[in-house]
Formats: sequence, structure tokens, C-alpha cells
Amino acid sequence: MSRARVIRMLVVVILLVVALVWVSQTDARPERVSLFVAAVIGAVTAIYALFTYEMLLQNQTMAKAALDSSVLMERSLRFSQTASLLYETRNTKDPTFKSAAGHVTPIENEDYKRALTEFSEGGAQMEFVFAVVKNMGQGSATNLSIEASYNLIDSSNPNRESTVTKRASVPILESRKGVALCIFISKVPTPDDRVSLISAHLAAGDFYRDAIKELPQQVDIDPHTHHFERAADCVVRLA
Repeated sequence: MSRARVIRMLVVVILLVVALVWVSQTDARPERVSLFVAAVIGAVTAIYALFTYEMLLQNQTMAKAALDSSVLMERSLRFSQTASLLYETRNTKDPTFKSAAGHVTPIENEDYKRALTEFSEGGAQMEFVFAVVKNMGQGSATNLSIEASYNLIDSSNPNRESTVTKRASVPILESRKGVALCIFISKVPTPDDRVSLISAHLAAGDFYRDAIKELPQQVDIDPHTHHFERAADCVVRLA
């Protein structure tokens, strides 16, 4: 029991003892007997109220401790299941990503199938630009959706400048793994070719969010500060 509670109980007991002593020193008239009975009833009621108050304080303390514990457990569980998405633009001469550092899996859409066809036909000089999303968090990302818009400058194309928007979805992206979305294929790359991010948006949940029916995490990529990585043997410029 805390010191404050002990002091409160001692104060009440002392006041009750003083009141009873005062009542006992009065004259033995009927009024005195009634006063004594009233004092006893008041004393019992006060002690009962004091114990009730102390029980309420104790219950409040226990409830707060239980709430703090549940909040801590919820944060720990959420952290263990949270995904952390990192977006980058990367160019490479190998669209299979077999030689790339880290585990990156290309998204097999029509653009990627065309890239593989071009690559298998001996396009050793060709370059491929991908939007890569990595999960750097502790848990898996679920229902990942990617939407990215880029401005392209292709010196080998009569339509030198164009804008493309690519979309893809991935059911599950595990921790420490990534996916690559094909953005651009340069058959005859030159230093004048350029791929610039206009905007990108990611949305994904995780197993904890899905379990409590929480809305997916929304991530908007800043085109001015987003990360890009150009291979040493590539000439297409990224921005």
C-alpha cells in the first residue's frame, strides 16, 4: 500500500477517534445516546467509504497497468508485422536481375515479356529501366499496388519525348525482397536518353493491418528526392 493511502486512512481514523472521545465525554442524556449512535454509524460509514475509495484507486491503477501492457504488446506486434517500402529507379543490361545485389523479382507483365524477348535476341547493348520496390521492414507487405509515371526521352524514336504510366499489383512482398516493374527499353542507348520520374504512388497493407481491417499504408514518392541507381555500364540517364 502506498504512503499516501496509509496517511489518508490514519487521518480518518484519528478524526473518528477524536469524535468518539468527544461524544463519550458528554452528559448521559437521551440526546447524548443518540449522538453516540450517530457517531458510530458515521464512523462505520466513513471507514466503508474510505475502503471503497481505496479499492477504486487500486482498480484504476491495475486498469492503467493493463492498458499500458496491451498498448506495448500491440506496438510490438505491429512493428513485427510492419512493412517498410523503398522505391527506386534502376537501369540495367540484365532484365532478369540474376546478377543484381539483393533478391529482386521482375513483375511478369507484357512489358517484361517484351524485354526478355529483346534480351534473348542478342540485345547486349540494350538497356532496361525498372521501378524497383523493396520491402525493408520486419513483416511482409500485402496487396501491394504500384503506379508510376515517367517522362521518357528516346533519341532512337521519332517521337523523341513521351510520358508513360505503369501499374502493377503484387499479392505479397516478403521482408528483404523486392519487385521490379519494367518502365523503358532502350534498343540503342545514348547519353541523350533520359528517364525522369514524374510521380509514383504505393499502397500496401500487412498481415496485422489486414487482421484488424485497417486501411492500407499509402506512400507518395517525391520525384525530386527519390533514389535512383544506374549501372556502371549503362548510359541512359535517370532522374
